[in-house]
Amino acid sequence: MLEGVDGSSDIAVEPGAVWEVPERARAYLLDLLQGGGVALHRDYIDLIYRTLHDLGESPRTAFGHNPQGLSGVALNTELDPLAKKVARKRLIRGAAYERRAALILRLLGRYGGLDIEGLRPVATWGPVLPIDRSRQVADERSLVEAGIQSRRTAAAHLGSEDPEAEWARTVEEQGTAAREG
Repeated sequence: MLEGVDGSSDIAVEPGAVWEVPERARAYLLDLLQGGGVALHRDYIDLIYRTLHDLGESPRTAFGHNPQGLSGVALNTELDPLAKKVARKRLIRGAAYERRAALILRLLGRYGGLDIEGLRPVATWGPVLPIDRSRQVADERSLVEAGIQSRRTAAAHLGSEDPEAEWARTVEEQGTAAREG
């Protein structure tokens, strides 16, 4: 900081620089952290954080702020706006990703000699929030035992990529177990 100087130009701020200042002038370093500067910076970062939170439609819990110690269903409820936002984004991006993959397949078919007949890309998304698989498994099991749905359908609902192959392996294992004992 230069004080008591009428004009200045080409002031070099580097080690070993020598400045000539008038007799009553002062040159000193301005300490930005002096007099509460750290708190000012912290408050500014907090303001940015709150602005991002408010604009992002995300609950504070999504940023790790969980003073109530929420867990389970309460935490899922708290994070529901974020999950809905992600679902909206997936609708838009899923179609774009599938279209891009279809174009890539067409290029591979045309220039790479790949047989793409019958291939159709599908965007598959995982869960945004952790899910209670034990509850879902119990529900699917109840539906199968009540005869409401098949085991293959239950396997598909639980995320099996190929329920038919899974069913064939199950039948094979049951046959092997029956023969062995």
